[in-house]
Amino acid sequence: MGAWDGGYPRRVPEIRAATVDDAERVFELLDARSRAVFGSSEVSRPLVLGEIRRSVEDRFVAEEDGRLVGYAHVRPSRDVVVATGDPATADALLAYVEDRARDHDFGSLEASVVAADASFRSLVQRAGFVHERVILRMWRLLDGKVAAPAWPDGMNLRTYGDRDGLDVKALLDEAYLWDAQYAPQPFEEWRRYMTEHDEFDPSLWFLVERDGELVACALHWKEHNGRGWLKDIAVCEDARGAGLGKALIRHGLRAYSARRVQRVGLKVDAANPTGAVDLYAREGFAVDQHLEIWRKTL
Repeated sequence: MGAWDGGYPRRVPEIRAATVDDAERVFELLDARSRAVFGSSEVSRPLVLGEIRRSVEDRFVAEEDGRLVGYAHVRPSRDVVVATGDPATADALLAYVEDRARDHDFGSLEASVVAADASFRSLVQRAGFVHERVILRMWRLLDGKVAAPAWPDGMNLRTYGDRDGLDVKALLDEAYLWDAQYAPQPFEEWRRYMTEHDEFDPSLWFLVERDGELVACALHWKEHNGRGWLKDIAVCEDARGAGLGKALIRHGLRAYSARRVQRVGLKVDAANPTGAVDLYAREGFAVDQHLEIWRKTL
């Protein structure tokens, strides 16, 4: 496969399936991409290494003279990542990922593009992706006292256990039904992605029950470099409006504060119809980044 560079044809590096032995070098590629875009690393080493060592399916690397010069993956959730400094290699990796997605009968692919990442935006545009919506990344500094949560009557709070997986996933799937593009994962894929890595800490997964039935949850990653992350929060429809979401946010912030975490982040769809963006803002979170979501129908 050839490509033009400065008027001279050159060979695109060989693309192959990733292996567990590639994990460290893949992290280095993703870390370098993050530093180039943001000026600092936005990549979690434990999460990246855990994902790759757990499963290398649908992960690919570009190799040249024994060096890894590119990486790409597509998750069951249909989101794609490409990391390389060379446009021709990026095109080849994305084409490879698209072929694999078609093998899985994925109807579409999704790419999250930050404003500062002009090369990735150019890549998805060249590949025929279309801008669809915006995701907001928000942070709250834990530089003061966090207000105590007020729990509605009849609600019982506890932490996560292995037996809770099916119920938690069902609650999350219900909470995201408003998003027409949301694609529920098979339970085992979801469980592996969410729990089989170093950032999973069941003591930071908070569940709320009413009469023995799960009605709300807030799932946080283990703190890393003084930062916490609210991965998912969900309240079932017939329990909304009672302040459960606010109580779970405050409970999570207080748990992080006890661990001397300096700031806590999350992501939320700007079009979320549940009022989540306003709730987070009222609880002290501020937007620091807009993520453009681009989609391609296959």
